[in-house]
This record gives sequence, C-alpha cells and structure tokens, in this order.
Amino acid sequence: MFRRTVPLAALLLLTACTSQVGGNARPAQDGPVLTGLAALQPCEIFTPEQVAYLELGEPQYYPAEVKRKIPHGCRWTVEDGGSVDVGISTPEITVREYMAGAVADASFEAGGLPWQVYQGVVLESLCDLVVEFPDNSWIRVGSSDFSGDGDPCRVAKQAAPFVAGKLPGGAPAPPPPPKQQSPLTGQDPCATLTAQEAEQIGLLASSMKPFPIGDTGSGCEWSPADESGGREDITVTFQHEESIEDSAPGEEPDAEEELGGRRWKIYDKPADIDGMCRVVTATSEKSHVAITSSNFVAADKTCELAKAAAPLVAPKLPRS
Repeated sequence: MFRRTVPLAALLLLTACTSQVGGNARPAQDGPVLTGLAALQPCEIFTPEQVAYLELGEPQYYPAEVKRKIPHGCRWTVEDGGSVDVGISTPEITVREYMAGAVADASFEAGGLPWQVYQGVVLESLCDLVVEFPDNSWIRVGSSDFSGDGDPCRVAKQAAPFVAGKLPGGAPAPPPPPKQQSPLTGQDPCATLTAQEAEQIGLLASSMKPFPIGDTGSGCEWSPADESGGREDITVTFQHEESIEDSAPGEEPDAEEELGGRRWKIYDKPADIDGMCRVVTATSEKSHVAITSSNFVAADKTCELAKAAAPLVAPKLPRS
C-alpha cells in the first residue's frame, strides 16, 4: 500500500506544478507553440457588445518583445481619448520584470479574480491592472487618460470583469450595461422655435430648414426676415454623443449666462472666426445643444440673435 501511495503523491505534485491555464495552442511570432494563458488571442478578448460598450476602436495586435520584457497583446483606442491595452504573458517575462520592480499601489476584485493596480510606473496618466496565476502566467489590462483631470484606470476597471470572464477561475462576464440614451433622442431641433417665436426675434418662419449632422446629430436653420445690417442665418443644433468640451477642444467660453432657466456658455468668435457666435448648453455629460448666429458687418452684434433665441429654446429642452 505504501509503495503505491508514494508514486500517486508524486504524480499529484507533478500535476500541480505543471498545470496550465485554459486556452488553445497558437503559434508564437517566432515559431514555438504557446499554450495556456499565452495561447489566448488578445485581440479576441472582448465581444462586439463589450467593444461597443467600452467605445473602443479597431484592435491592433503587437507581438512579444522578450528582450524589452514586453508580452504580446492588443491595443484599442478609446472614443473619448486614451487607449485600452491587453497584454498576455509569456514564460520568459515575469510581472516584476515588466513592471521594472514596481510594487502594486492597491488591489481589488473584479470578475471573481484579484487585480493588482499599478499606476504611474512610467507616467501618472497610465494605469495597469494585473492578475497573476499559480503557474506564474499573468495578464494585464491597461488604460490611459492624458487629459490631466480624468482617472487613468477608469476604462481598465470597466474592462476587467469582461476580461476575467475569459480567464481560469474568473466569473462569467456580465452583460454590458445598456448604453445610456441621449436625452435629445426623439427631439426635433426645428421644434425649439415656434413660428411666432421665430418672427418675434426677427426670423422668417417659413425659412425653417432641417439638416443632418453625421450619424449622431441634427440641426435646424432659419434666415433673418431682414438681412440688412449684416444679419445671417441662425442654427439650432443637437449633438447626441458629444460634450461641449469635445465640440470645442481647447476653447474656453467668453462668458456664461442664465437664459430661460438654463446655463449657457457663450463663445464669441468660436475657432477664431470673426463674426460668429455660439451659445451652448449641456443636456448631459455627452450631449449638448448649440445656437449659432453670425454678423460679418457689425462684430458687436454677432451674438445678438443666438442670445435672443436661447430663452425661447430653453423650455423645449430636457433637463440636464
């Protein structure tokens, strides 16, 4: 009995020491066959639904660079800036080597797995989340935010439960939360001014003309009843998936005013265009309404029509 027990114990120990995590074998860039965690395809980690929820661009695969201690992985740009990166270890590269000896700042659980948080190893705007397995294989999910006022770990933490669903011991990935619908959905920019209101501020009601703005916006245009004095057309535009800041990167408003019970930002000479004025209000973090007017004759009157329209448009808009 004793003679049978020893080989069995040795076999169990050997099995434990050589156990591999799941994944089909795949050829490495330089020929050898990878198995276990390294066999996972990094660019196939996310489902199309998860990609849409995280607002990721097209995947870009990159091979391992063992001499530089970089595992193979995949990178996606994020729609509102920055990127997401998934790196999968090879036997030649340890977490400590990849992190240049840095110690994790914190840890948390997501998808049933413990994730170590490394932020600022290279730059404060970069964040890596790492899970290490008993066989010393590991995976990292990184994200970045170069805006200076965001959380570099935000998208990586959103992605972690999805990645965990593909890993040994990880909980099944939850379905992505439904995308928040723009509060402007179903609203018509041409309905923001009635015919009577348009005429009240000097517009020709019959000139009303709707127009599209790509796939995520719409607008409406009116012409002035009297074009003398340099008055030009006025537009009301709805942007369903763009914040005010993203619509005017790097620009600061010249003023802010309360008009019709809403807070509006006034951009005189937007994009440094003399004679133009843009009056904007947010309807959510990622949507806004803009009223644009212009006067290329009297520069001091460029905002006149837009500011006259704002109190009339405001009551028709959803509360932000």
